[in-house]
Amino acid sequence: MPSQEWESLGGVITTNISSVSWSANRIDSFARGTDNALYHRWWDGQNWGGWESLGGIITSDPTAVSWGPNRIDVFARGTDNAMYHRWWDGNHWGGWESLGGIITSTVSAVCWGPNRIDCFARGTDNAMYHRWWDGHNWGGWENLGGIITSNPTAVSWGANRIDVFARGTDNAMYHRWWDGHNWGGWESLGGIITSNIAAACWGPNRIDCFARGTDNAMYHRWWDGAHWGGWESLGGIITTEPTVVSWGPSRLDVFARGTDNACYHRWWDGAHWGGWEGLGGIITSNTSATAWAGNRLDLFVRGTNNAMFHKWWDGHQWGPVAGIAVNLHIKILTSPTRFTIADMVAAMRQVYATAGISVNLASTQVLNPADPALAALNDVDTGSCTMGAVSAEQTALSNFRAGAGALDVVVYFCRSVSYASGGLNGCASFPANRPMAVVASYCSRYTLGHEVGHVLGLFHVSDNNRLMTGLGTDNITNPPPDLVQSEVNTMIASPFTN
Repeated sequence: MPSQEWESLGGVITTNISSVSWSANRIDSFARGTDNALYHRWWDGQNWGGWESLGGIITSDPTAVSWGPNRIDVFARGTDNAMYHRWWDGNHWGGWESLGGIITSTVSAVCWGPNRIDCFARGTDNAMYHRWWDGHNWGGWENLGGIITSNPTAVSWGANRIDVFARGTDNAMYHRWWDGHNWGGWESLGGIITSNIAAACWGPNRIDCFARGTDNAMYHRWWDGAHWGGWESLGGIITTEPTVVSWGPSRLDVFARGTDNACYHRWWDGAHWGGWEGLGGIITSNTSATAWAGNRLDLFVRGTNNAMFHKWWDGHQWGPVAGIAVNLHIKILTSPTRFTIADMVAAMRQVYATAGISVNLASTQVLNPADPALAALNDVDTGSCTMGAVSAEQTALSNFRAGAGALDVVVYFCRSVSYASGGLNGCASFPANRPMAVVASYCSRYTLGHEVGHVLGLFHVSDNNRLMTGLGTDNITNPPPDLVQSEVNTMIASPFTN
């Protein structure tokens, strides 16, 4: 999986990722799951929402676009090879809608104005086809001809303008355009390319195209408003199609996978190309890149464990910054009733950040409490709840560690937690080599961070200003609670932070 310089967003995904931003500090990412349904995770400016199944049975990468605030449209191919569509209207997801056709490629979609979408795909005759939403109705499939051997790629640099690119049978790049009134004919832009094309527009009447060449280097061709520049080699040895994004005028950021399976980056700053920069990771997909503001980039890839990973540029450095982290996996038998898991993870991150420790929520899994092997564990008895003394029920629960590494901490949310003297909010005693904690559904906002603190070697204190108060985390008097330096030292020295 990617190195510690990538953030795991969990999931088990089987396609490339499509990400879109509809406003500042908002990102929505989509991928197919192991059941071939479409899945969705989102960043709301403060927290990541959990993986959401949007159903369907899709047979291609998804494609997501946004034509306005709080609006998303997602397209994919179905099992009948028709194009299917789901949309978010700001309040609800619309159901899957078949838009017909028989398509043999991933869909490319572009929005050139509010309530306007244009979709492109290859047909069974290898011609390019077009369907569009005009704000009221879907137009029928339009044959744009050609014989294309790649996915089409569509971009727009202004209102009522579309430029579409694809590879032809001679492996050259071809171009058609809509000028607001008519489609221009297919234009060969030459080259010998071995990948799908990435294209971006950083201003009116400007287009930059990227593709892999026969030497596996990345190549670039651009339209400056009057002429096409010649093919330019940007070097490198890339093993995926490139991805390009622009966060402002005369700025381009391009990404691809290298021969070591790491993510690599080159950028145009308006005057020069920066050299190839390795961003680490071991990735098994194309890179999805989005920019929600000037000098901000968010990247998404699939790792070797098929989870989704995230890396970001904040204008000064790439995050997450390499450092100390605890990898956390959440397993849910009963959902918490007083605070959401997102709230508890956010509270934990806030406290742990004061120790220089990041909290990586690597996965969230809902377990089936009706499973005979789990039914009795939903009300878990922890015995004495002391380190080194683990109950049979805790041991049985610790067998459900799917997706967790040997040094990752697994937290099980159960209906109730008890010990010899009564009920508990949580307990962090665990079997050897299976770091874990159990947390009750009625727990407090800070129980999660408190119990993981125990896993990392911390003990109770008699101080309600501190996270490790033994007087009940509901009684914390100065949220967020404190960690003292000796506790920080213990946490950093734990084998479960790395």
